[in-house]
Amino acid sequence: MSKTAGEALRMNMPFELGLDMGRRRAPDHETDDKKFLIFESKQYELKCCLSDINALDVAFHKDDFELVFKKMLDFLVVEAECQLPGLTQIKNEYTLFPGWMTEKKIHEGHTQEEVLDLPTGERLHEMSEWFQGGMPDNYQP
Repeated sequence: MSKTAGEALRMNMPFELGLDMGRRRAPDHETDDKKFLIFESKQYELKCCLSDINALDVAFHKDDFELVFKKMLDFLVVEAECQLPGLTQIKNEYTLFPGWMTEKKIHEGHTQEEVLDLPTGERLHEMSEWFQGGMPDNYQP
């Protein structure tokens, strides 16, 4: 019987979270002040497979990217004391980049389907190039 992606995630995520929490609680001054944000799609979903999570706040996002941005921004401003742009600016930049990258990749000979399936490393490279280029609205060859 094959497992869905969600089932695989539910099985693997508690293990990875346990490793992260163990590292954070180790007697190591480099990580003893580590903070992290845990997301779940549906509220209390994680508690079904990881009962020890009760002491932690878990942010649920309802599969809404804007809610992920809001909760991530709140976390970074409060916990990491980051100076960040507002939520609207972040959402605008998030929507500009994929259009720019798609135009660039199509200009380079990719199909739109291929652009959607780029490896993470290539996508990160394109993000760096877009950012270093001043985050333009449109790709200009």
